[in-house]
Amino acid sequence: MKLIKSTLLMALTALMAVSCQEDLRINQTEGRDNVGFLSLSALSVEVVTDHQSVGGNVSRAEATRADVDINSFDCAIYNESGDTLIQSFKYGERPAEAIALDAGKYLLKMSSGEIVGAAFDSPQYGLTEPFTIVRKQTTALNNLVCTLQNIQATISYSADLRASLSDDTTATVTVGSSSLVYAIDESRSGYFKAEKALNDIDVLIKGMYTQEGKAPAAVEFNTTIKDVKAGQHSDIQLYIEYSSEGNISISVTIDGWVVDQSIVYDLAQLISENVMVDDDDKPTITLVDGDIDAPVSLAQTDFDANGNCTKSIVVDIASKNPIASVLVAISSTNPTMVASLAEYGLTESIDLCNAGAASGALKLMGLAVNNQVLGATAVSYNITGQMKLLSEFVGTHSFTTTVTDELGGATTKTLAITIEGEQVGPVAILKGLNIDERHTVTPELSIDVLVSAEAGIKEFTVTINSDVLTPDQLGTVGLCNVLNLVEPTASYSTVDPTFDASGIAASLSNLGFPTGEQVKDQTTVEFTITPFLSLLSFTGSGNHDFIMTITDNDGNTTVKTLMIKTVK
Repeated sequence: MKLIKSTLLMALTALMAVSCQEDLRINQTEGRDNVGFLSLSALSVEVVTDHQSVGGNVSRAEATRADVDINSFDCAIYNESGDTLIQSFKYGERPAEAIALDAGKYLLKMSSGEIVGAAFDSPQYGLTEPFTIVRKQTTALNNLVCTLQNIQATISYSADLRASLSDDTTATVTVGSSSLVYAIDESRSGYFKAEKALNDIDVLIKGMYTQEGKAPAAVEFNTTIKDVKAGQHSDIQLYIEYSSEGNISISVTIDGWVVDQSIVYDLAQLISENVMVDDDDKPTITLVDGDIDAPVSLAQTDFDANGNCTKSIVVDIASKNPIASVLVAISSTNPTMVASLAEYGLTESIDLCNAGAASGALKLMGLAVNNQVLGATAVSYNITGQMKLLSEFVGTHSFTTTVTDELGGATTKTLAITIEGEQVGPVAILKGLNIDERHTVTPELSIDVLVSAEAGIKEFTVTINSDVLTPDQLGTVGLCNVLNLVEPTASYSTVDPTFDASGIAASLSNLGFPTGEQVKDQTTVEFTITPFLSLLSFTGSGNHDFIMTITDNDGNTTVKTLMIKTVK
């Protein structure tokens, strides 16, 4: 008996520790009823330093990801219109606990620093992410991307033009009210504040031009690049284009006089912007024996008795220039499908040229990754075998692929695959884990449950069957072995008819379980029971089954068992 009391005392201590975060929430929401929460605990932010060119392609900047200290980025929460600051903090000091906010729409803004009018080598990165807070629910922000927030401009000269221009030749680049002067051998990038949504870049070239056999002549030439946006890179190249006659009529300033006549040195195309890639030279993405722009529908009849897809689905990628990246973004009308990606070691966005932690899973699927793709000019993906996994999720699943070559040519195509049928009854999965396997408690184990029910949840009960955690022990800490998450006071003990469930809602909440309005009529419910694992770890070695019985508003019922094992 002393052992049981000691065990329960330790369990109560664990419960009190878990309730600390709940106490913080209570303090934040005291006197406020229309409140939800924003969680940044799982927030991961990537800074992309591959900037978009004015022509829409991707150009490589000098900066690398290692140059950016994201922990110093300023973060701020604003109202939906962005004119009222709610809270601010550094990314590296973001709150570990959930932030209480009134229900409504908000903006999260991040910035690496203030954007000045114009300066060399001063890129600034940031993002604006809208999010919605729902009463008594937690909204989590996860994978976000910061991009360039100012305009990047570089100047270069062809070898023959550079040889003909004097060393004191300058290029003055102006965006709005700010300018930078580029020396002829300037290799740095200039960064400009985008004062408007669409901006003009004015370029003025001044110097001395020398043609063989003729005296040097002063040259002044200007041009304007239209409709440039923040985040774009204007790579300005200067060169001489020789006409078949050797000269052309243009306007140019020589020795202070503006002339408009045929001149021997041809400056007709003195300035051009390297932003366009011929459509014929861009990579191609095609669906073998099909139209990649048309959705692919798969009915039950398209799968054999073993669940294998009988339709061939093969995607071919071809590129005239070596491939630099193959970015695949995955989305779905079925949230359960997206949540299940982690179970297979995948994420919602993967660069097949640099697949990282997803490499092993993709290789097991027989798909080419990393060095098999990077630098290649052709690669084929037969994803027919993956349709067996996809068939578990009714809905339309989109795979948006962007292939970029080493010259910046880029092509984007979306392969949409619809699994036909009607999702009958609620679906329950574990995020990143297989719900049909038993999981051993370790300090690193997290149990995150996602339940979806298109018709809305009507009833949700959890029955606890444990080798060592008895209903009597649960009762000592305010719980019982049959938990009703929709109506907590309807929870009961199968061995103690006198069990009083009037205060069980608070105990359930402290242990990570949603209750009441957080569950009833909801189409998706996501929660973690990781804090409950602390209680289990004190009970000794044994198996613990949590039998979830979920009924939707159409009367469909799903039963799933979450299986845990503890080892003392």
